[in-house]
Amino acid sequence: MAAARAFAMPAAVAAARGDTGGGGSHRVFVYGTLKRGFYNHRLLASSSASFVAEASTRRPMRLVLGEYGVPYLMKGEDASKDTPPTRVPGELWVVDDEGLDALDVLEGVSVGMYERVTLEVQVAGDLQREGGVGEDATAFGYVAGAESIARGVGSAGCETIRAYDLATHERAYVPKRDRPATSLGARTSSS
Repeated sequence: MAAARAFAMPAAVAAARGDTGGGGSHRVFVYGTLKRGFYNHRLLASSSASFVAEASTRRPMRLVLGEYGVPYLMKGEDASKDTPPTRVPGELWVVDDEGLDALDVLEGVSVGMYERVTLEVQVAGDLQREGGVGEDATAFGYVAGAESIARGVGSAGCETIRAYDLATHERAYVPKRDRPATSLGARTSSS
């Protein structure tokens, strides 16, 4: 599957591979539909992914709802629009190479729906969990990609939220299979 992707891996992503100390093991911060109890969590549940801990972004970021109730973290200059950014809560997971590739497909990285970046996260709760993650860690995370931004994600028309919770998910989220074929990422997976 990885050989079929038609995009170059950013240097920051390549440098963060192996971040957990072992080849093929990657920490990933999830803040939306991949969290436990949400629609796309089945991707993590059906793989060799391991839950590490509750976590939040170390730095305040802006979290918005895009078209079809899809949550997006905004980065850089996009993070300081009218609503102040907050530390976004989520979960920290460890995935293997295959799991990371599957996440890239789900997140539409190759079509610019999301961009995979390295984020600084702060781990909540027991800091001595398996995997040796301390209070602060780095992890891959997905932020609004260039094509999503070009289609208005992060603009004044997007609702800014403090956290992606079940009430928001049930109110707004539309699975990819139920979106028009012209929607961004509609054909990147079977979700």
